[in-house]
Amino acid sequence: MIRVREVLPLEPFREFELQAGGEGLDREITNVTMLDYETDASDYSDFHQGDFILSSLYFAKDDESLILDAFRALASRGISGFAVKTVYYGALPEGLRAMADERRIPVFTFHTTYMEDIIIAVNELMKERDRQVAHARLLDQLLSSPKQESEIAPLAHALDERLLPWCAAAYVLPHAGEAPLAVPSRQSVRWVAMEDRGQRYTLYPYREGALLLLSCSHSPEETAAGMALRAKLHELRLGDDRCHVGLSQAERVQTGLDLCVAQSIHAAKIAQWQKKPVLSYSQLGTWRYLLPLMHSRTAAASAVRQAEILQKYDRENSSALWETLCAYVESGGDFNRASKMLFQHPNTVRYRIRKAGSLWGDPEDFEQQAFLCVQLCRMKDFFEGGAG
Repeated sequence: MIRVREVLPLEPFREFELQAGGEGLDREITNVTMLDYETDASDYSDFHQGDFILSSLYFAKDDESLILDAFRALASRGISGFAVKTVYYGALPEGLRAMADERRIPVFTFHTTYMEDIIIAVNELMKERDRQVAHARLLDQLLSSPKQESEIAPLAHALDERLLPWCAAAYVLPHAGEAPLAVPSRQSVRWVAMEDRGQRYTLYPYREGALLLLSCSHSPEETAAGMALRAKLHELRLGDDRCHVGLSQAERVQTGLDLCVAQSIHAAKIAQWQKKPVLSYSQLGTWRYLLPLMHSRTAAASAVRQAEILQKYDRENSSALWETLCAYVESGGDFNRASKMLFQHPNTVRYRIRKAGSLWGDPEDFEQQAFLCVQLCRMKDFFEGGAG
């Protein structure tokens, strides 16, 4: 799906000037076509919903009233936009502007750009968007469930038939609360060498971020692969100075592409959560296990239930067991550090932790459960609360 505002950054649209209908920039474009012939104003059956119309208004060069008649008929057919090349009319009728604002149909003027160039640019963008959708579906399939090695190779080939035997990946996420990434299209990255020194790079918009795959003929050393991926992201203006970047370990394409992609996504999500510019999967430690657990319905629900036991007690008794447990976990189980964080006496912290344990049934593995419960709940709040 392509919206009007998405085509405006394309090169042929550089001289477009919005004249009216600015509230309609999110209309969907399904086709770009021209209206540039003398026509019976009562018959616009060749135009359809979503059409973005280009015209020099040649059909109305001798009768300005035909412009309004035509626009009225086109608006009733649900066009997505109307762009006039200023050949015969330098200014548009006020009635057209008013109608465009009322119908929320964006109307533009342009001066020298060839209409054919506009059509080609939009069609290329549509093809690129179709490719992105197809690639996203393949990546979804790759990550949807544990795969047999024999299932990975066909998906890798469908994703990019020129992938080399070994791969590493970088996944990029926007800073929390910021707009989605402006991922460059295939056309706009042609100036960047996507094949270099026996290495191949492929970029895929995916979910709320972007995935950059590096494939090589030999297993890349992790540090070197990470540096190469980060350098390429900077060339693509998706570097860790602008985004959160997660780096994977090296895997064989035919048997471990799913692991490579998943590792980079996990690392990027933890980097986003911890507000770090870049993290490698090998640096995640315990977090490499926690993020998959958060997506486990059983584990996440169990953590929430344990937290709710303490939160319910806090509400009913005006206490702070959950806050204390969070500080206890954050301090690594150090009562003195936790007490400083809470501005409480260490004995108060000890009492609250014992009380939390008793409400959980005094489990022998209380510390492990406390860590998992607090961190899973925090991650769940962050990622499902709209920050991730």
